Amino acid sequence: MEPLKISLVGDAPPPPPAEAPADYRGETPNRNGFVVAWPPQRYWKSASETDLTGEKPLHLYFHIPYCLQRCRYCFYKIEILSDSSHAQRERYVSALCREIELVADAHRLRGRAVRSIYFGGGTPSVIPPEQLARIKRTIERCFRLEDPEFVFEIEPITLNNRMIDGLANLGVNRISFGIQSFDDRVVALTGRHDTDEKNSRAIERALQTGAVVNVDLLAGLEGETMDSWQHSIDRAIALGVHAVTVYKMELYSNAHYMSEIRQGKLSLPSEDEELAFARWGLDRLRDNGYAPSTYFTFTREGKYPQHHIISRWRGEDLYGFGASAFGTVAGHARQNVSEIDVYLERVESGRIPTQRVLELSSADHMMRDLVMGLKTTVIDLDEYRRRHGLRLDHALADEIAHLSREGLVAVEDGRLRLTDEGIVYGDYSGRYLGAGLRRVFTGDTKPLRA
Repeated sequence: MEPLKISLVGDAPPPPPAEAPADYRGETPNRNGFVVAWPPQRYWKSASETDLTGEKPLHLYFHIPYCLQRCRYCFYKIEILSDSSHAQRERYVSALCREIELVADAHRLRGRAVRSIYFGGGTPSVIPPEQLARIKRTIERCFRLEDPEFVFEIEPITLNNRMIDGLANLGVNRISFGIQSFDDRVVALTGRHDTDEKNSRAIERALQTGAVVNVDLLAGLEGETMDSWQHSIDRAIALGVHAVTVYKMELYSNAHYMSEIRQGKLSLPSEDEELAFARWGLDRLRDNGYAPSTYFTFTREGKYPQHHIISRWRGEDLYGFGASAFGTVAGHARQNVSEIDVYLERVESGRIPTQRVLELSSADHMMRDLVMGLKTTVIDLDEYRRRHGLRLDHALADEIAHLSREGLVAVEDGRLRLTDEGIVYGDYSGRYLGAGLRRVFTGDTKPLRA
């Protein structure tokens, strides 16, 4: 039987047979290709006016593109601030407040309920508490807050008593530290000025506030060894943080790491070494009572899930504010302009700073809820069928059977879930199933790329 032909974002005429790409079914498990959004942002088109009217609760993301130091592995578009750059920070905060007002009115979002707020970056904690309070007051004027989860990313060197008090007054109830490593030697090689002692002291102070505390660790940094990695995992556990997020080191062309590797000046741990780090970390966290909340975040006793990111991956409405911020509302994926100066100029002239937008088709929604949904480690097959009218366990029977033989997924009690090994290969498993769904729709067998 010929497969049903459904157009998906990114479809293109097939190349000549001699140049046919590899079949996704021949791809071996790997930890490469972090999936940020679906459909991938490279397929989103130039901005156009869209109607985002709806009644569903919102999740809000605010991007702060400033840091006090540039990490050598970092690929984000950021600017380094000096201690005297008060006017620069104030201008950006004013633009954020103006954007909130513009969006609430133009897209008829004013009065919508808000379930979560997330300040990410960059380094949000470079913004003083009084300016953060301005943003919060603007949010309260434009939206209806329903006891939201309020997540705030912090650079340890910026945490002082003034910031601690300011975050409490804002209502922040989840704090995330981008530690990356507790090993002083590894940290110094990244270009950062943090130390194990300073980081641990900052985390202990945050824990005393009563907020849920997460620590990010990055596997595969320059100079990382099994001993230094074990020290980082054990330090996070000993501090008693509520959540530990383990990322894989990803190389991008605009990071200092990449240019140094191309010049032969830098060598990173091999993929096999990074895989060993990940497996050891997962086992150690499990042995100490941490269970997977997503495929890279492990929470104490399985409690303290981060609702903001899980809700986004499950397709709930999220609007992103600030330079380069993105989200999806009312079936439209959208992203702001990434250049900070352009962002400021547009908002200050009274224009919404959207750069690109994409209206998701029914097939795109189905792909997103599979590829991104599996990041939460489990997909309710009955709920997926109710939402999309498709039984994944039938349509993707061969793909699920293959991943089951690899020990990556299991189907139990009507739920498709990642195994412990599947968590190690979380994005691969999602891409493999997504490629299978695309094959069902279009007949295309190319591997799915982030």
